[in-house]
Amino acid sequence: MKPKISIIAPAHRPQNWMDLYKSIGENDVEFELVFVGPNKPNYRLPNNFRFIRSLVKPAQCVEIALRNTTADLVMNIADDCMFKESRPLDKLYETYKNYNNDKIIISCRYMLNGEDLSSECAYFDGPGSPVMPLCGLMSRNLLMSIGGVDKNFIAIMWDLDIAMRVHALGGDVILSDVFLEEDKDKSAGSELCNEFWEHDRGLLLSLWTKNSKTHYRRTKPVEPFDDLNILKASQGPRGRWRGSGSMVIEKIETNLPRVTRGIRKPSMYLNYAKRMALGLMGKS
Repeated sequence: MKPKISIIAPAHRPQNWMDLYKSIGENDVEFELVFVGPNKPNYRLPNNFRFIRSLVKPAQCVEIALRNTTADLVMNIADDCMFKESRPLDKLYETYKNYNNDKIIISCRYMLNGEDLSSECAYFDGPGSPVMPLCGLMSRNLLMSIGGVDKNFIAIMWDLDIAMRVHALGGDVILSDVFLEEDKDKSAGSELCNEFWEHDRGLLLSLWTKNSKTHYRRTKPVEPFDDLNILKASQGPRGRWRGSGSMVIEKIETNLPRVTRGIRKPSMYLNYAKRMALGLMGKS
């Protein structure tokens, strides 16, 4: 049976994947997972769980996963988090269907080590600014029609750019009652947000703000990823993954080889500056 929800992720910690999978649990809604990253698991994945190996930057891994989904609805996730209640996909799917509107994103609520941080982390730039999603569920057709992930993002903030494009269409981001918890212990060795914050957050602000005020007129067209060599060559600004085992060489679209060093944090951060102000973010 064709799945109704495809869950996608740029992922490099296979030791966490089955805990995440088990947290999804039993649902009436059929689903699949498509993870893309450098580290192949050393165990057999469930039949509805697909892994694609690639050494390209994290934002590009998201796009690869998206292009390999089969469901009508997609949601991104990170491999250091787990759902906190039973039948989360059923609840998200029911919420989506109840709105009867394909120009929406249904967001999970954010928990960090047992603490509910939804109210602090659900905005573009604080209360009063547009609501942003955490691991949002949305129409695959809508996401593809607005250009997918912009190749100018390296690792983070690409999902907030997508949310702003949905807002710009007259759509909305809806906070569901489904909680997703980030586990700092499962995040070990990952610093994506710290490393690429300046570039990716700066890009996001340049696209959607002027004089420190948010607007809905994107300042530049979306630059989608090309199909050619999408698995092998990072496109746009360079990022990096570090696979397990020996050091690897990644081909960049400039055709200049480079050593990949350092996988950093998958992009599940919302309002990172707020969280830093709260003293919740250190190296992860």
